[in-house]
Amino acid sequence: MKRLFLAVLFSLLLLGIAAEPADGIERPGVAALRAAGPIRVDGRLDEPDWERAPPITGFRLMDVREGEAPSESTAVRVLLDDTHVYFGMWCGHRGSGRVRASLTPRDQILDDDHISIHLDTYRDLHRAYIFGVNPFGVQLDGILDGGDPDFSWDGVWESEAIRSDDGWVAEVAIPLRTLRFPAGGDGVWGLWFRRQITGSDEVCSWPLWRQGVPGDIMLQAGDLSGLGGLRGGGGVELQPYAASARSDSRSVSSGGALGDWSGRAQTEVGLDVKYGLTTTLTANATVNPDYSQVEADALQIDVNQRFPLFFPEKRPFFLEGAEIYNTPYSLVYTRRIADPAYGGKLTGKLGRWRLGAIAVRDEGGGSTEGIGAGSSGEPSEQGFFSIARARLDVGDNSNVGFLVTDHFRESHVYATPLALGFRAPGAGRNTVVSADGRARLSKSLFAVVQLAKSYTRQDTITDGPTIATRFSDYASTIGAKWQDGVRYALVYQDYLGSDFRADAGFLERVGIRNTGYVANFIVRPENRWLRYWQPTSNGDIIRRLDGTLEERRLAGAIEWGFQKQTYMETRVAHLDERWLSTVYDRWRYILSLSNSLWRPLSVKLEATLEEGILYASTDSASFLGWQETYGLGATARPSPQLTSELTATRARFLRERGGQKVYDFWLLGAKTTYQFTRRLYARLYPQYDTDSERLDVDGLLGYVLHPGSVLYLGMNGDLDKLGDRHRPTGRTVFFKASYLFQR
Repeated sequence: MKRLFLAVLFSLLLLGIAAEPADGIERPGVAALRAAGPIRVDGRLDEPDWERAPPITGFRLMDVREGEAPSESTAVRVLLDDTHVYFGMWCGHRGSGRVRASLTPRDQILDDDHISIHLDTYRDLHRAYIFGVNPFGVQLDGILDGGDPDFSWDGVWESEAIRSDDGWVAEVAIPLRTLRFPAGGDGVWGLWFRRQITGSDEVCSWPLWRQGVPGDIMLQAGDLSGLGGLRGGGGVELQPYAASARSDSRSVSSGGALGDWSGRAQTEVGLDVKYGLTTTLTANATVNPDYSQVEADALQIDVNQRFPLFFPEKRPFFLEGAEIYNTPYSLVYTRRIADPAYGGKLTGKLGRWRLGAIAVRDEGGGSTEGIGAGSSGEPSEQGFFSIARARLDVGDNSNVGFLVTDHFRESHVYATPLALGFRAPGAGRNTVVSADGRARLSKSLFAVVQLAKSYTRQDTITDGPTIATRFSDYASTIGAKWQDGVRYALVYQDYLGSDFRADAGFLERVGIRNTGYVANFIVRPENRWLRYWQPTSNGDIIRRLDGTLEERRLAGAIEWGFQKQTYMETRVAHLDERWLSTVYDRWRYILSLSNSLWRPLSVKLEATLEEGILYASTDSASFLGWQETYGLGATARPSPQLTSELTATRARFLRERGGQKVYDFWLLGAKTTYQFTRRLYARLYPQYDTDSERLDVDGLLGYVLHPGSVLYLGMNGDLDKLGDRHRPTGRTVFFKASYLFQR
């Protein structure tokens, strides 16, 4: 164990000096033209300044027939003034059929025709803002932070689009106050455009992004110059809100009789404040935030699950700047902060340092499953969460980071005297300190390391003196990755001590050592029916710290990319898995298939067939049976205004293949949205669980002027199966209004 820790520490020290910059890539450039007059964002590009601005052309295919010209032409022009950067984009469409787009909800245009702008405002070749728009002017925004884009970030900006017989035109105005960039720099940002032409099954870009060049996307971006003297950030944003809700419920007796309705009405007010400390640092504060309009979590299978379920964060206060807290281990999982009363945060960059900090008062009630050692699974108590993160960028695609999380749990107040022999959880504290790094050691070789230590104090209240228990432990990971655009290989080793605990994080299990690998290569025939096929092999061995085998996995898969936006994956895996004191030998078979070319209906099918373990509390009750899981996802668009996301999941467990049923149930959902305009929409989201026989129905009427300025009227209802029909057992009606003031 000490050797592993020393290896991780030594690797962290080397990252800062061993990182090698990427090979020089010629970067095309364009200068933004300063507008002589006002620009009206109406999608028409009829101001004289647009004619004077030099066009960006020469988009090339990046997915199929890499480097060739796409079937449609694209031209982009860039203007600026003292407050905005403007983009005028002409997207030709002379092919058969209409453009493939709808008046969809915000951020849901990824399978539409659309064009997106990527702005690397620090020109660090790693992180970029994303601003996208479809032919209906629907916006998409997010953050590209090296790997996959994160579309949870929302900015305030303008866009309009006009469709015509030969294509569509989009006009975008991005306020400088929405962006963070260093003042007094050289006036050059990284710039990359990506256009998706759904009908022709093409993706093109400027500059061309080549799949064979390893490293982050923005390494291959172009340069946007002429931005010297601009000032962004700064200013104050105030977002007050008022919300009112009425919640009612009624009990159900053991005989199925319903009680009377009882409930209460509640009115809340709160405030979010954002202040630009500098052009690169932003402070946020919130008092009594309200998240009643946040979309409900999709139902997940929670029967016979060995590990806790993970739910994504959706609350705006925690989403902005969330990428800064990403580390190899998930030590920051803000869903742990279940009921924030007030808090503040800091995000931004100073020089080569990326900074983030969060301090929040939590009223408790959140899940403690998956925090590691000493977790009872009981709801969390009131307390304070504090999180601080700093990451230093070193060269191209390399960095060293530091993270500290702290959770102080208050003691529960007991109203009655303590009985003889009384014992209950009391106050406590959990602190985790971590260092991590990523280094590009050569053109295709990368290294990733992390070392963390937790310190925990847990008080136990008794009828006598309070007992304090203290424990601490380590977690570490070290890995190396080779990626050259054709071949990919990753080897890693993880260590999680038995007493490691992360109250602010998410861990499946502790007390293990995991050694594993992933390897694949891709073949691109790009013929009339097949784009690529990619065989993959992965495996790992998980052992307890005493050397006892916990799990051994070996899997092989082939991913197939066909023409016409059709994808298939076939996978087979063999597992030796220990549950309690028994090791079970089992096989797993997976098939997935998807197609999204036909605009009115895109579908995805998944099936997992395996020898599954029934995870009971004793060895005698546990056994190896036959488990089947089927999933169907479909997005239906019968009209440009109507979108329905349909999901159906079936989970089935038999004592043996073709034998006696242990359980068999479905999770069904149909999230349907009708967009009256880009700002006004109605959403209905029923979800049904055949196991509990409960129907949850969420309805929402929303008007979104822009992120932060909204009106919501919503309802939530629960119906339980009583006798031969469903009866309502819970209901909530709420109203919320907020407005974003900027100055």
